[in-house]
Amino acid sequence: MIAQVRYVPQVRVGMPLPSGELLQRGLATGLPLLFSANAFAKVGADREFNGFRLDAARRIPDDVDASLDSAGFVAAVRYGGYRWEIDDYLELVAARAWSWWATMDYCVEEAVAGNTGVRTLRIDATLSNYFKCARRAAQRGLSAPMPVIQGWTASDYVACARNMPLQSWPALVGVGSVCRRQIGGRDGILSVIEAIDKVLPANCMLHLFGVKSGALKALQAFGKRIASVDSMAWDAAVRRAHPTGRTQALRARAMVNWHDKQIAGLTAAGLARQVQQSLLPMEQPTRTLEDTFSCAVGKVFGDLHCDGEIDYREARTLLEQDLTVVRLLLEQYGVSAFMQEEPQNDFGLGVTYSAVRDALIGVSSFSVQ
Repeated sequence: MIAQVRYVPQVRVGMPLPSGELLQRGLATGLPLLFSANAFAKVGADREFNGFRLDAARRIPDDVDASLDSAGFVAAVRYGGYRWEIDDYLELVAARAWSWWATMDYCVEEAVAGNTGVRTLRIDATLSNYFKCARRAAQRGLSAPMPVIQGWTASDYVACARNMPLQSWPALVGVGSVCRRQIGGRDGILSVIEAIDKVLPANCMLHLFGVKSGALKALQAFGKRIASVDSMAWDAAVRRAHPTGRTQALRARAMVNWHDKQIAGLTAAGLARQVQQSLLPMEQPTRTLEDTFSCAVGKVFGDLHCDGEIDYREARTLLEQDLTVVRLLLEQYGVSAFMQEEPQNDFGLGVTYSAVRDALIGVSSFSVQ
């Protein structure tokens, strides 16, 4: 007989404001909160980032269960990248005793990473930034950041986890790019968590960014592996229901009611962990020619970014340029464009030429001489 243990993961409420009636209601009701770094950002008259409102962070009582996220998705969608440096972020981290703070990661939702090359670059940047955040935090006497595993396919997450620069895994690990993801399917959240579950040590629990109770019910086989989730869904629902006239009092009531319903639904569902699990082998996705060369190009610029040779925005721009050149060459000449080990004309690709050639050689269905 398989033993089962009932559990209810923590549901953190995304808090969009660092002050006001909405925050006060959250504090009064004892809700576990998650703040985005962007909520504390100061913007000058030129609309440029001008530091963080550290005073607002300090005014949140230390006994409040509040965590801090780096706002990577917002940074990517609105600004094309982070507006602040790691040291700026660490100033905000140091402003109060956060329950945990997440590394400055790079999400890979399709809205910000539409091809394998960009995805590869952003996963490499996530790994690099974790090392930098952890090292600089230690130099300042701060706690280590929560590592965040990024990916789109299950194999992406596995590769990210295996390459995470850690001497030992902490008790809590974040899983990014799972918000609004389908539950089933090859790249669904079930496949992702199953893959991560196989490679992380047993002591690691997961925080799933943006995952709501409906998905959690489908993840019951993973039991206490899932420590917590967070969501801003409550505020989105208020915006849909009240296009105008959204007072903080109205939003505060919706926030508390939403959280109560989430917890009640999870408790009633009787989520349980099967102590003995029989999981199917992870399905390996089919690798296309586009995936092959795009990953190679992304790795080139991921390495340059990790080595500090170029910043993220420059890496992203150059990556897209080289991807366009590689696509045109393959469309016009096929893989013969990359036949020469030391070409007289590398079409301006430089090191990218060799990386693409090596990648094509490594795929048995392509013949490069």
